Amino acid sequence: MAFDDLPAQPPIYPEQAEAYAEQALRLSREAALRTRCVLDIPYGDDYWQKIDVYQPDEPGEGLPVLVFAHGGAWSHGYKEWMGLMAPAIVATPAIFVSVSYRLAPAVRFPAPLDDCVAALRWVRDHIADYGGSGDRIYVGGHSAGGHLFALATLRRDVLARAGLAADTIKACFPVSSQLNLVFDTPEPGSGEARIYEIFLAQAEDAPAASPLHQLEGNRTPFFISYGERDFPRIIASSRRVIEELARQPSGVRSAIYAAHGHFDTALGLADADHPWNREVRAWLREGTAPALG
Repeated sequence: MAFDDLPAQPPIYPEQAEAYAEQALRLSREAALRTRCVLDIPYGDDYWQKIDVYQPDEPGEGLPVLVFAHGGAWSHGYKEWMGLMAPAIVATPAIFVSVSYRLAPAVRFPAPLDDCVAALRWVRDHIADYGGSGDRIYVGGHSAGGHLFALATLRRDVLARAGLAADTIKACFPVSSQLNLVFDTPEPGSGEARIYEIFLAQAEDAPAASPLHQLEGNRTPFFISYGERDFPRIIASSRRVIEELARQPSGVRSAIYAAHGHFDTALGLADADHPWNREVRAWLREGTAPALG
């Protein structure tokens, strides 16, 4: 899945994502040209089960690793959208891994979740070959990708089936992510209705697919962020998860980015001085939530 040979996808939902997709690919292509990287590493047999690994210019060993998944409403997107993050993260120094996964409606939940967990297992087993530590893995994602890795973090049963310990993930960083998939009467044509129509195999799967409904007893730290102008359903679900995580052993940190819409939060990650990068890079260096102030 090289930058110049990405398979075509149907029109993106919502419409404003088209401009974001073009800009993300352009920024990521530029990042790949100036960052040491190994692209299109398979972690499974399916075409979409691949990762890109970005490394610091100077080889290292035992470095922290950020594994990150793209958005696209579970039905669109490429791992190449998130390569724009790599220069800031590898400068930490750290390893950055961008993940692709099978997309709806060709597959339904839990297949995309299983793919992200399989990619995590690959990273745990092989990232030492690229200078990273399998004991220093952090995860995150934008939009749908943040949902998937938040769910992977919380679903200790899914991790166990993949041969991963509950503490494999040291912290989770969802950005502008839909963290609740349970809706009583989703309005036809809405983003909520679309979740039931193309992502979930059946409505009864919604609680198992919702991070909000998997929080009890969580011990993995979260840093949840979203834009001031984000989609209302994402703001609402993020607030509910932040409130509930504050009651769990893990605790939670959060940030709201002024004047950011849903796609600004992703494009902003290309800026090494963006507050999200400052927070996460400090977290990677220190191995825990950075001190406030």
